[in-house]
Amino acid sequence: MCNRALIQTVPVLLLLCALGCAGPDEGVYTGEIGNKKKVKVGVEPDGVVHLDGYWQERLSGVHEKGSLQGKDMDALVFEGPASKKFKLRMLYQEEGDALIIRAIQSRTYGPGARYLPTEKDSVFEPPPRLIRQASD
Repeated sequence: MCNRALIQTVPVLLLLCALGCAGPDEGVYTGEIGNKKKVKVGVEPDGVVHLDGYWQERLSGVHEKGSLQGKDMDALVFEGPASKKFKLRMLYQEEGDALIIRAIQSRTYGPGARYLPTEKDSVFEPPPRLIRQASD
């Protein structure tokens, strides 16, 4: 009896984890963040995420879970270029076809490295929105 319950429960838990960690829908999201007027986040079918217009060059990353002021939140985490190793984290919430950016933080690599705000105001008010573009 115990083995049967385990066999039935494990696939359900795996499915829930997969659905809960999916990240934003595939597509291209555009908008303004701070003084960056043409920010673009592209979400590929395989889950890889690209960021253009925020840093001097394109950054690539993935979806992760994060937290902001003790509240669980979704995050897009991008790797800096090989010449300047860092991580850039965008904490966001989804609302319809928009990503509402709650905070952007960065950190260097190394022991004790912590995420620090990259924008003048660490938490945006009002928060910028990146709107999902219609696919052609």
